[in-house]
Amino acid sequence: MQTIDLETSINVFLKLGQQLQSLQPLTGENVLSELFAWYRENRITGTSLIEDGDMLLLQWGVTRPLDIIEPTDLRGVGDEKIKFSDTKFQYLNFTRQVFANYDDKEVEFDDVAIQMRITLCYEATAEKENSDGFWIETPNDVERGEERFRSTPFVNLLMKTPASRVEIVAEHCG
Repeated sequence: MQTIDLETSINVFLKLGQQLQSLQPLTGENVLSELFAWYRENRITGTSLIEDGDMLLLQWGVTRPLDIIEPTDLRGVGDEKIKFSDTKFQYLNFTRQVFANYDDKEVEFDDVAIQMRITLCYEATAEKENSDGFWIETPNDVERGEERFRSTPFVNLLMKTPASRVEIVAEHCG
């Protein structure tokens, strides 16, 4: 197990995103495998697993993704520069959320929490899919979380399907 600081983890995540984007075809299988390995093998300084400071969030449904083409750090980018697609897509989302408060109870979640997320988009749709998701709170919960994720019919249909577009971002939660 390796311990890395938050900035290094964001850089590692963005490089992982570049590697994943180079895979043809890119599928949920690829992303899930890499994200789980990274989560199991790397702890981030200043986070606490006991205090939900480093968790995974798995989501699915329908979304309007950001209009970006490469892994992007959105911290410090103003809302006016962030553009969304006009089209809705079916999606699978894989997020690592970290709250590096270094055990300082005065630190506000919205001020420092970061999400590093990969969203795979599939076919465009006008349908409304009930979006849903759940948290994996510790590395010990990964196997059970993977089982639950894969058992969701919507997810199961898309896991081996090549993504038509991908959104890879690091951003503040708040």
